[in-house]
Amino acid sequence: MRISYPRSFLSLVLIGFTIVAAPLVFALFANAVAFERLAALSEQAVLAAVKVTQASRALSSQVASLERSARQYAVAGESQFLEAYREGRAEFTANLRAIEEMALSEAQRAQAADIARHEEEIHGRISSTAPSPELSIRIAADFARLASRSQALVTLGDGAIDESIEGLRAQAVKSRSNVFWLLVALIPTAIVLIASFTFLLARPIGQVGAGIRRLGDGEFARPIAIEGPGDMVRLGEQLDWLRRRLVTLEEQKTRFLQHISHELKTPLTALREGSDLLSSGVVGNLNAEQHEIARILRENSIELRKLIEGLLNYSAVHAQASFLDARIVPLRDIVKRVVNDRKLAMVARGIRLDLNCENVTAYCDEEKVRVMLDNLLSNAVKYSPERGLVTVKVYKERDDAVFEVADEGPGIPLPEREKVFEAFYRGTDAPIAAIKGSGLGLSIVKEYVQLHKGRIEMLDGPGAHFRVRIPRKRDLSREEAA
Repeated sequence: MRISYPRSFLSLVLIGFTIVAAPLVFALFANAVAFERLAALSEQAVLAAVKVTQASRALSSQVASLERSARQYAVAGESQFLEAYREGRAEFTANLRAIEEMALSEAQRAQAADIARHEEEIHGRISSTAPSPELSIRIAADFARLASRSQALVTLGDGAIDESIEGLRAQAVKSRSNVFWLLVALIPTAIVLIASFTFLLARPIGQVGAGIRRLGDGEFARPIAIEGPGDMVRLGEQLDWLRRRLVTLEEQKTRFLQHISHELKTPLTALREGSDLLSSGVVGNLNAEQHEIARILRENSIELRKLIEGLLNYSAVHAQASFLDARIVPLRDIVKRVVNDRKLAMVARGIRLDLNCENVTAYCDEEKVRVMLDNLLSNAVKYSPERGLVTVKVYKERDDAVFEVADEGPGIPLPEREKVFEAFYRGTDAPIAAIKGSGLGLSIVKEYVQLHKGRIEMLDGPGAHFRVRIPRKRDLSREEAA
């Protein structure tokens, strides 16, 4: 599935931060709203319960005042006591009516109605009965019951406060549980979003890095394509333009090497034949100094011929860089063939060979693997001291076939280990530089190793120690990607 990217990398970053932050902002907002609602509910519930309780306590105080005024009127029969009773009753009735308009429970509302009914009965008795000691006693009993009912209303108010507090506690627990499960849901969501956008951000960067590495390794066959934001796609197009430009320059260099090599062969042949004629005395006898000059001319013409042949071989390697005649090959046979080709050179210098070759097969180009091993063994023989030991190993390790070639020569200094695989590079160390060579052998080895999708590395040792890995089986995934 193709992913649709925005036009710029910055836009992708901003979109990613926005989407990742959105659930967190939502969680904060939801929590703030929940706690704000909880605070509002608690304030309303507690305030309402407190108002009812305060009004109920005031009602109880008014009952005592009413009882005092009523009993004074019943005993003395003075109108001023009756007027005081009526004023007190008006306040009592107003307070009771205010209580009934509040948010009451069913029990509180029933109790308030009972108080109102009982107070009406007392008022009716006082209004219809003449003052007397008997009326005073009766009023005292009635007001005692009214006070009891008022106290019961206060008790119900206190209970309502306790219920409100318990309800708020339950609501707080529920809100806390909701916040917990919201966080439980948001944390994996945020992790998934972060991982997704990390992949989207890292993917084009990784493709750019892989393209640059391929250019650095000289792998110019596969086009560079970046999937990502518009500016990253344009960067990929520029890298692919650079790849095509490098391919053109490489082709021009190869043609130049081929042409110059062929052009040099003709005058070189004439130079060598002329030095041979001088050395053989065809044009006259030569003295010792003239023989030495002719010998120098002849040896240098031979060395120059080797360099030109190396250039031609290097050009041939690049011309065949995209061709791999691969099949299942027993590697032990290739190693034995290479060792036999170098046996005379090893015998001439008294070099000992430690050969440890397992029965390993690999899907490879037999001739290119032979050239790889021949160049490594040739270098090992060339740089080994007289009667030195050269070690050759072939074994399998997981899905790879592994070659190791080691010698007891001077080795390669650590700073030069990457450079030795460059074409025409010759070591700066005196013992190594003194040995003549074209500087193309290890470059060809690296070209062929990369062609097989393998890798070459140098290990520490007393001398040079090379290890080559190539896949033992055909890697279809890599071929399809290429």
